[in-house]
Amino acid sequence: MPVPLSPATQLVLAGALTVRTAWLQPFQPGWLMPGSGPWQGRSLAGLTRFTDDLDGVLRVVPDTPAGPLTLSGIAGGNGLDVHLVLGAEDAPGGEVLEAGIGAVAGRYAGWPGSALPPGAAGPGVEVMEVESWDPTPRVTLTIPQFTVAARHDLLRRAELFGLRTAQDTARGHFPGISPAALALSSGEQSMTASFSAEGFWAAAVTAFSMAPGSAPPRQKVKLISVRYDRPFAFLAVHRATGLVLTAGWVTEPEAGADTMW
Repeated sequence: MPVPLSPATQLVLAGALTVRTAWLQPFQPGWLMPGSGPWQGRSLAGLTRFTDDLDGVLRVVPDTPAGPLTLSGIAGGNGLDVHLVLGAEDAPGGEVLEAGIGAVAGRYAGWPGSALPPGAAGPGVEVMEVESWDPTPRVTLTIPQFTVAARHDLLRRAELFGLRTAQDTARGHFPGISPAALALSSGEQSMTASFSAEGFWAAAVTAFSMAPGSAPPRQKVKLISVRYDRPFAFLAVHRATGLVLTAGWVTEPEAGADTMW
């Protein structure tokens, strides 16, 4: 329970949310060593997946308020999808996350993987043409495994959540909850999320305390490499409605092996 309790606390209101899904196509665990950016030279616990579903797992959105974005959707088996969002190297995390929510909702036009031209097609995306006996275009998706945790004091941005008036102890604000006059004394949220080879899970608890207050020949084939090797956003989305259930920003992925064999 994230809120502090004191002798003046008369009531605690709390809500919890859990999101859990297993991938329809699991990842292969391995290692990832970024060659640039804030994770440069670090050995990370990498996850890789190969697929011929170019459009289902990749979309590049060239123009958003946060700049260009790369989005990768990973389908879960219970009607949930997790979308990863990578922006330009200097794009602020909050702006990338906000623009990513709009992009997942279809607010900005983008290019599916099958329509991307050769070259650097978007953040973290490289489109190549290689010779192969198999004529099927493919995409390689590489992601660091991560577990993130955060705690937020909701009253630090009381206006954003519509809580400023409810803090006024000169009068009561919740007559439908209690006949006694109550005012908010604290409001906090704690959250954790984990992305692994098999699936994704997240949990959040939000609580408020109240004090008195009142096989053909070899040919050229498209191969797309997508690497999330610097900080990125994630969104867990209910597939049928598009509702974002949980979201966050990854700055510290899980470490991999110290040595490579």
